[in-house]
Amino acid sequence: MKEKKIIIAVLCIILIIAILLGILIFNKNTQINETEFKEDSSVIYDKEGNIIYDTSRQNEITEVVKDVYIQGMVELHHNGYIYIFNGQHFGEFGFEMEEYTRANITDIKQKCIDYFTLKEYDTSYIEEGDLLICSGDLSKKGYSFGDNDFDPKNNPITVLKSNDYNKMKQDALKGNRTYPSVVTIGDAYTESGHLYLKYSLEDDTHTDTGYNYPFAVKAYITDNTQIIGNLEKGKNVKVEYESLDMPLDKLELKSIEITEE
Repeated sequence: MKEKKIIIAVLCIILIIAILLGILIFNKNTQINETEFKEDSSVIYDKEGNIIYDTSRQNEITEVVKDVYIQGMVELHHNGYIYIFNGQHFGEFGFEMEEYTRANITDIKQKCIDYFTLKEYDTSYIEEGDLLICSGDLSKKGYSFGDNDFDPKNNPITVLKSNDYNKMKQDALKGNRTYPSVVTIGDAYTESGHLYLKYSLEDDTHTDTGYNYPFAVKAYITDNTQIIGNLEKGKNVKVEYESLDMPLDKLELKSIEITEE
């Protein structure tokens, strides 16, 4: 009877040890798996296996382009930084344009010049929604989503104020010739009933050279919209809206015609 109790006690001890070892092994494997997941999730590769994003190297400069000309729309001016975006946002979505650059500019109260009046200011003149035109050195970060650093050096930053830019946009939307523009389909989502239309707005106010300050609208197709031609990305179009008294992300199309096949 005594031997039987000893055997039972030994078996219980062995069972407890086995359970404890199992818990330790499970926790170790879980920690390893979590570490592997964190490491893997910090790196994104393209189809060829090249790294296109690595959070551990997000501040690594991979290329510096000297004396380059860039422009972009101000998304944020706060806490010593000016952030310009390479397009414009429509709610949570955005439409990017190759003419613009995404970059961070350190705010050290550089000289700024108003695009139309040519009056001089410092960076306190810059507000969200303005369009900046500047030249300097662009430091590219090859392992981020394009948040480059830009140093305008001693070059003044030209500021196209949002109010002036909006007037230029309205002129182009009305089809006036003050600021010539070509309208193309940026992206077509006909199943959802909307398009992104890109206006390549040109201006030569102070020079003989025309500069391109494109903008985009999110236009909606209604049951009454007259459509002539196949709506495809990249096609030039002629458009007419039901009303221009609407934000650029709520315009309804009265007619749209493909002018280039």
